[in-house]
Amino acid sequence: MRKGMWLVVQIALAVCARCGWCASGVFEYPAVVLDMYDADQSCWTGIDALGHYPARVLPERWLVGPPLSVESAVTIPADHWLDLAFSGGFVDGDQDDIVLVETGKAGEQALLFLTDGADREYLLTKVVIEPAMTQELSYVGVDLAGVVLPFVPRVIRLVALDMGGESPGFDLAYVQARVSHECGAKACCPSPISGVGGVDPNIHLFWIPGSSAPRHVVYLSDVEAQVEAGDTAVRHGPFPGDVNTFDPAGLQLGTTYYWRVDGLGPAGTDGVCAGDVWSFTVSDHIAVDDFETYTDLSSLWDAWHPKGYAEPGLEQEVVDTCQQSLVFSYYYDATSGSSLSRSFPTAQDWTQSGVHVLQLLLRGDLPDPRSGELYVILTDGARSQTVALPPAVEIEDLAPWHISQVALTDFNEIDLAHICGMDLGVRSVPSTGSRADCRKTLNVAAIGLYGTLCPTWARPQADLTADCRVDYEDLGRIAADWLYQPVRVCETKRPEKPVAWYEFDGNANDRMHRANGLIQGRCDFADGVYGQAIHFTSQGDAVRIGDAGKVFAQIHDAITIAFWQKGDDAGHLNDTLFCTDYTYGQVDPIIAIHLGCWRAPGYYRWDCGSPWLFSSRLAGRHQDKSDWTGRWNHWAFTKDIRTGAGAQKGSMEIYLNGELYDRLTGTDTPITGIKSFEIGSGWYGHYDGLIDDLQIYDYALSPAEIAYAATDGTGAFEKTASPADLNVDDRVDFRDFAGLATDWLQDALWP
Repeated sequence: MRKGMWLVVQIALAVCARCGWCASGVFEYPAVVLDMYDADQSCWTGIDALGHYPARVLPERWLVGPPLSVESAVTIPADHWLDLAFSGGFVDGDQDDIVLVETGKAGEQALLFLTDGADREYLLTKVVIEPAMTQELSYVGVDLAGVVLPFVPRVIRLVALDMGGESPGFDLAYVQARVSHECGAKACCPSPISGVGGVDPNIHLFWIPGSSAPRHVVYLSDVEAQVEAGDTAVRHGPFPGDVNTFDPAGLQLGTTYYWRVDGLGPAGTDGVCAGDVWSFTVSDHIAVDDFETYTDLSSLWDAWHPKGYAEPGLEQEVVDTCQQSLVFSYYYDATSGSSLSRSFPTAQDWTQSGVHVLQLLLRGDLPDPRSGELYVILTDGARSQTVALPPAVEIEDLAPWHISQVALTDFNEIDLAHICGMDLGVRSVPSTGSRADCRKTLNVAAIGLYGTLCPTWARPQADLTADCRVDYEDLGRIAADWLYQPVRVCETKRPEKPVAWYEFDGNANDRMHRANGLIQGRCDFADGVYGQAIHFTSQGDAVRIGDAGKVFAQIHDAITIAFWQKGDDAGHLNDTLFCTDYTYGQVDPIIAIHLGCWRAPGYYRWDCGSPWLFSSRLAGRHQDKSDWTGRWNHWAFTKDIRTGAGAQKGSMEIYLNGELYDRLTGTDTPITGIKSFEIGSGWYGHYDGLIDDLQIYDYALSPAEIAYAATDGTGAFEKTASPADLNVDDRVDFRDFAGLATDWLQDALWP
């Protein structure tokens, strides 16, 4: 779409949103970036408001609300993704209901998911840009007609697939969606959006009231059960029906809160319309300055005034972090120093929200502790106090960056509830024979206020839950692994022969001689559990079973897919390991297996049945990253539509290393119509990692049969080391309990 036409569309959508004349719902821009993932930690780049590429961008600023300009865009490279949340649920209206604009036409691709903002999602379609190799805007419209979901979608997830174009990835200019703010009887459209993190502790809660309730009450607590139960201890109100805001006051840093809004009948009546439970998580810090808002040296110097020999600058090239940083060029000697001074237009309260620590993120030339030191001066308008910063400590996963932390209780001579300004400086210390006679440079990426911390150096050994306290939760971890041994031996039973067996010993041949696989891409082979394993390393790597009909012809009522797997972090919340034939936006696969662990445990998805239905999906979140990352694991996925009766007829199960991992009943859709089968890639994208000894059976194996098939009859599974093995003797017993008792009720929170 050309620039002029793009502006016409913008004007039309703005009028629609303002006047509400759309057939159903109104078009809106995203309200928040709910989540995003930079798989290779390359930071987010794109096109700035003036059309310059590459430019460092912040997706939460570029994509929330209207675009910065007709030129701006965020580049989403392969294995990057964004969750963009809207203020209401998506609805179907006349013509397109989701609008995406991509900059440039070079064949870029992305998967478009609809999600509820939590654990439920649906892969709606694949967006494919025309490969015209021009810099025109591409207008992509998606119609939701005929899309039926068991949840209200309010989030768009975009997962980039390729590296097309001059900018490597899908260049998203903006997104809009048709949303509804019609709530019916229940209150809806919470702000902050449910599930969001990084919320300002001074936030006010907003919602759209239920359509008929003359009064409302709000329940708010950091204990979900209290809100679910409608505990009067966390009840606020009642408020008139037209009131739709509440000041929670006193929210604590890093805490997850749950809330709901109930509609009440007229005074003197008992009618209650209970609302849904929403959640949000308060940011773990309050930014004093993250140096992201400065666009040039002039704006920086307006905020940070140099004193002595100081020279402030900006590092916009992003040094080892994805944050713009302050460059503090300084000099000090026995008689002079350097400092930067910042005044706050409005006095800040540094006593709220559980704030206890002032933290600086630093990189570069720290002063030689033998001759100089960093210091901070805080002023409350009437008095000032200087405190030397303690030596900076290297951050293990962000080297060479360091953090320097000082307890706010050290500033005991000023009013922390009325901070008017601060200085950051370098000065000499009493001479120890060392001299400083040259200029040095220090980067400061962020200055922030944090709550009580749990530093790794202070944690007791028996603190198994990493909360800096040895208590009943740690005792529970010891009990869960009691008498743990590094090898677990399961009961075994020889299974019947599989219908297909891919050993991946240098090829993708079927040991049962029904359907050999065709290796695509750059797959290679590495050491596996038995002989070799196939290694999927890049997009396009896959094994195609074109004659899959021969394998699945005798499968209708039951199936088992079992294999060994070893992978690293996924590029998505769940990547596809196995998948039958599908067509994006038209035909969903009959069988699909997805696993995912990224910076935190991701999802697992076991889809099986024709037609594809949510009721034929066994899904959840992995319990821990070790569930599948960085080690060999044996998985078995089963389905049998003949088990049970009535509403419970049919079952699906997942086994991990011989143990039941999850189970679903009441799923009796048959397994029919499979023509092709893909390994290492598919519906949700490609998988990075190893697969060995894939076996497919035409019935649901028992746990004993799964153990036999996985271990060649031994039933022995190696287990990951238990953190409860405190004395590292490969057992969890009374010796480890004694270590727990020694540390019992130790509290190492700081300060």
